[in-house]
Amino acid sequence: MDRGAFVAHAGGTYEVNFEKVKSAVRDLEHDLLTLEATGDYAGAKKMLDELGVLRPEMAAALARLKDIPTDIEPNFVTADKLSPR
Repeated sequence: MDRGAFVAHAGGTYEVNFEKVKSAVRDLEHDLLTLEATGDYAGAKKMLDELGVLRPEMAAALARLKDIPTDIEPNFVTADKLSPR
Protein backbone atom coordinates (compact mmCIF):
# COMPACT_ATOMS: atom_id res chain seq x y z
CA MET A 1 0.00 0.00 0.00
CA ASP A 2 2.88 2.35 0.76
CA ARG A 3 4.01 2.20 -2.85
CA GLY A 4 0.56 2.49 -4.39
CA ALA A 5 0.26 -1.15 -5.47
CA PHE A 6 -2.93 -1.59 -3.43
CA VAL A 7 -5.36 1.28 -3.02
CA ALA A 8 -8.01 1.47 -0.29
CA HIS A 9 -11.29 3.10 -1.31
CA ALA A 10 -13.63 4.98 1.03
CA GLY A 11 -16.27 2.24 0.80
CA GLY A 12 -13.89 -0.32 2.29
CA THR A 13 -12.91 -2.03 -0.93
CA TYR A 14 -9.41 -2.37 -2.35
CA GLU A 15 -8.02 -2.11 -5.83
CA VAL A 16 -4.80 -3.57 -7.23
CA ASN A 17 -2.75 -1.14 -9.28
CA PHE A 18 -1.22 -3.61 -11.71
CA GLU A 19 1.19 -0.99 -13.06
CA LYS A 20 2.79 -0.59 -9.62
CA VAL A 21 2.44 -3.99 -7.94
CA LYS A 22 5.37 -5.70 -9.70
CA SER A 23 7.89 -3.01 -8.83
CA ALA A 24 6.52 -2.65 -5.28
CA VAL A 25 6.94 -6.38 -4.62
CA ARG A 26 10.39 -6.37 -6.25
CA ASP A 27 11.51 -3.43 -4.06
CA LEU A 28 10.15 -5.02 -0.89
CA GLU A 29 11.84 -8.32 -1.78
CA HIS A 30 15.12 -6.46 -2.35
CA ASP A 31 14.86 -4.75 1.04
CA LEU A 32 14.03 -7.99 2.86
CA LEU A 33 16.80 -9.98 1.20
CA THR A 34 19.33 -7.21 1.84
CA LEU A 35 18.44 -7.16 5.53
CA GLU A 36 18.78 -10.93 5.67
CA ALA A 37 22.07 -11.02 3.75
CA THR A 38 23.69 -8.30 5.87
CA GLY A 39 22.24 -9.50 9.17
CA ASP A 40 20.94 -6.00 9.84
CA TYR A 41 18.94 -6.61 13.01
CA ALA A 42 18.22 -2.92 13.60
CA GLY A 43 17.03 -2.48 10.01
CA ALA A 44 14.84 -5.57 10.27
CA LYS A 45 13.32 -4.33 13.53
CA LYS A 46 12.67 -0.91 11.98
CA MET A 47 10.97 -2.52 8.98
CA LEU A 48 8.85 -4.75 11.21
CA ASP A 49 7.87 -1.81 13.42
CA GLU A 50 6.82 0.23 10.38
CA LEU A 51 5.26 -2.43 8.14
CA GLY A 52 4.27 -5.16 10.58
CA VAL A 53 1.18 -3.38 11.85
CA LEU A 54 -2.48 -3.83 11.06
CA ARG A 55 -3.60 -0.46 9.82
CA PRO A 56 -7.07 0.85 10.70
CA GLU A 57 -8.50 0.62 7.17
CA MET A 58 -7.35 -3.01 6.87
CA ALA A 59 -8.69 -3.86 10.33
CA ALA A 60 -12.07 -2.44 9.29
CA ALA A 61 -12.03 -4.43 6.04
CA LEU A 62 -11.19 -7.65 7.90
CA ALA A 63 -13.92 -6.97 10.48
CA ARG A 64 -16.48 -6.89 7.67
CA LEU A 65 -15.42 -10.42 6.68
CA LYS A 66 -15.87 -12.02 10.11
CA ASP A 67 -19.38 -13.28 9.41
CA ILE A 68 -18.47 -15.04 6.17
CA PRO A 69 -18.80 -18.78 6.82
CA THR A 70 -15.74 -20.95 6.25
CA ASP A 71 -15.52 -24.68 5.71
CA ILE A 72 -11.97 -24.89 7.00
CA GLU A 73 -10.53 -23.03 9.96
CA PRO A 74 -6.84 -22.36 9.25
CA ASN A 75 -4.39 -23.16 12.01
CA PHE A 76 -1.07 -21.34 11.58
CA VAL A 77 1.05 -23.22 14.11
CA THR A 78 4.40 -21.64 13.29
CA ALA A 79 3.02 -18.11 13.00
CA ASP A 80 1.22 -18.50 16.33
CA LYS A 81 4.44 -19.65 18.00
CA LEU A 82 6.37 -16.71 16.57
CA SER A 83 3.71 -14.12 17.32
CA PRO A 84 1.21 -15.31 19.91
CA ARG A 85 -1.99 -13.34 20.17
